[in-house]
Amino acid sequence: MKITYNWLKEYIDVDLTPQALADKLTNVGFEVEELIPLLQPFSGVVVGKVESVSKHPDANKLSLCTVNDGAETFQVICGAANVAEGQIVPFAKVGARLPGDFKIKKAKIRGVESFGMICSKEELGLEKKSEGIWPFEQAEPLGTDVFEMLNRNPDYIYDFFITPNRPDCLNLIGIAREVSAITGKPLKMPEVTIQEDTSAEIADFIKVHIHDTEGCQRYAARVIRNVTIAPSPEWMQQRLEAVGIRPINNIVDITNYVLMETGQPLHAFDLKEIRGKEIHVRASRPGEKFTTLDDKERSLPENTVMICDAERAVAIGGIMGGQNSEVSPATTDILLESAYFKPTRIAFAGKKLGLSSEASQRFERGADPNNVLNALNRAASLMAELAGGHLVHGIDDVYPKEIKPARVPFDPEKINRLLGTSFSRQEIKEKLTRLQLNVANDYVEAPTFRVDLKINVDLAEEVARLVNLTNLPTNETTEINYEIPQPEIEQRINFVRQKMLEMNLQEAFSASMLKQSEAALFQNGELISILNPISDDLTTMRPSLLPGLLRAVNHNINRNMTDVRLFEIGRIFTNYRENNLPDQPYSLAMIQTGNRQPEDWGNVSVPVDFYDIKGYLENFVSKIALDNFAFILYDKSSYFMSTETVALLVKDTVIGFCGRVEPEVCAAFGIEQAVYAFELNLDALSGLINYQRHYQPISRFPYSERDMALVLDDEIPAADILNEIRKHGGKLLKHLAVFDVFKGDSIPEGKKSIAIRLRFQSLDRTLSDKEVDKVFRNIIKRMENTFNASLRN
Repeated sequence: MKITYNWLKEYIDVDLTPQALADKLTNVGFEVEELIPLLQPFSGVVVGKVESVSKHPDANKLSLCTVNDGAETFQVICGAANVAEGQIVPFAKVGARLPGDFKIKKAKIRGVESFGMICSKEELGLEKKSEGIWPFEQAEPLGTDVFEMLNRNPDYIYDFFITPNRPDCLNLIGIAREVSAITGKPLKMPEVTIQEDTSAEIADFIKVHIHDTEGCQRYAARVIRNVTIAPSPEWMQQRLEAVGIRPINNIVDITNYVLMETGQPLHAFDLKEIRGKEIHVRASRPGEKFTTLDDKERSLPENTVMICDAERAVAIGGIMGGQNSEVSPATTDILLESAYFKPTRIAFAGKKLGLSSEASQRFERGADPNNVLNALNRAASLMAELAGGHLVHGIDDVYPKEIKPARVPFDPEKINRLLGTSFSRQEIKEKLTRLQLNVANDYVEAPTFRVDLKINVDLAEEVARLVNLTNLPTNETTEINYEIPQPEIEQRINFVRQKMLEMNLQEAFSASMLKQSEAALFQNGELISILNPISDDLTTMRPSLLPGLLRAVNHNINRNMTDVRLFEIGRIFTNYRENNLPDQPYSLAMIQTGNRQPEDWGNVSVPVDFYDIKGYLENFVSKIALDNFAFILYDKSSYFMSTETVALLVKDTVIGFCGRVEPEVCAAFGIEQAVYAFELNLDALSGLINYQRHYQPISRFPYSERDMALVLDDEIPAADILNEIRKHGGKLLKHLAVFDVFKGDSIPEGKKSIAIRLRFQSLDRTLSDKEVDKVFRNIIKRMENTFNASLRN
């Protein structure tokens, strides 16, 4: 953001040199990236008068001029179309040196000699592009040195780096406000004189309607009639050029001038192009297109704020106007807009459209909703002064819900503790008051232009800035409490991580963005696409942790590490919620492939199978002491094989899945060997884990074991049998396990034999065979009644 030193001095009496002021502003957080003289050095250019202009004898587009420098006359050839007899101009004599170390020499052009050059602003380094020579508006004595004449009141350009949290300083008054706080000098606001034509009312010309009150929270309009479109005065053009804005005409230049002065973007419409005498502010419609001022038709993203008349759109709110309502040389009546748009809406639309303007940069960071009328009246008064306009009586100001100043908690003791200072309450109050903050007993009222002030720490920062950080006291030792309490979710994740590491597994970390084709293999609901992906390989948020783990498996196999056991904890991304954001639950996944144990002289390689991954899952469930769980057969997964997959069921809720990954899915990741995995919903699981478990002593008394072999239907899962035993085993049953499954000639067809070992134990006595047998016989009876099982002989 650029301003000039002399322009700034109109708003505050600065007695500092340009460099000293730059240093002070940098010290309070407004880095001056560059401080450059407005006038670049040149020499040999004097004030001259064009005494005659005639056609070049051998070139239609060149003029043969006579220029008088007060001492003698020179023949000069000029190519500018606007050169005219009687003009007072900057004349570069032979030997002059212009910016860029360009030296003027005697020349012969189409056979005619030229002794110098009539200069434009561009050639003197005063603007980027000139349309012709520069005729002076005010007469100066002939022969006057032009550099000295222009440098009587030397000016400098400040180029600031304004951090995103300080949009209030993207304008001259904002910087002047900071200078006032630094120096204690009073801020001088520009005088605004409004003389309205009471013979006409605003309602006769325009009526504003806001339909999108979320996107546009205030919209004000004025009408200025009978303006004359012409170039802006020289002083305004010079200031706009200095800050990087190209002058266009007096009306457009005034809106840009007030923007740079106050920070409030404005837009001028040609009133006769506004149909129906109405302005409607609404959200864009699906598939809507609009042609902007740069003559480009643009497809509008959904929810873009649009400014419309009774029949059509005329501007993209807060970003750019439309070609169908722009100010032209034939314009006589102006509709002047000043509004406040929601920052996130402008930022989103600007990003999608690829459009960034001086206006949108301010709106998307946060303009001041209560500066709307001040800027509107300032521009209207300038249009009356510089364009001869007549202000219609009244303003149509639609402000559905007033945005009030924020109240920030005020705690001087905490401010001193943060800064290591001992300022009194009154000293802190005085410093904050210099920033136009209203300090009450226990809060500070932050003006609406200070969108960055929200908590007490922000106030401490303001005090530190004004004191100057280098002036804050330093302590040899500072007590810092490093024991920051860990969030509950992090505690739970670390608990789960520790249990996985205890099983001798290695943790992996993978990217949360995938190819769309990879994500589709694990689709379980709506895929979450990225609107602006960083590459074609990272277009979709992961719906599962398994794609990343499969990539890791492929990476290891390609480096001859074929035995892989990895786990990962992270967020996955599934269906959109009502707030247009996806669900982002935490997930836990483990993957296993290769051999069960390394091959050596005493071991034969045995590939892992379904029971290995299920064993890991059972071990994990045991470690977290999960109760009331069951494994059920599951054949509806798109990426696990239906014949080798189970679901983990806890209290009638499916928590996750375990099984063999489909070979087609593995092949998509370049894996040919069998891969087994499980994935659990960690958010759902966390609510079922008892994290407050207590130590229970091991019994001092011996245990008693009983074995039974049940013959029952082949389709009955072993898990159902074990759950039924647990249900009726009572407090004395401490452990049970399947140690044999048999099918053969001695077992009827369609049946199987399952051998189960049960362990009974008490914490306070030695169990007798009688009481153990009583429980054991009851369990056998339950098996017979529930599963139609019989004991194998």
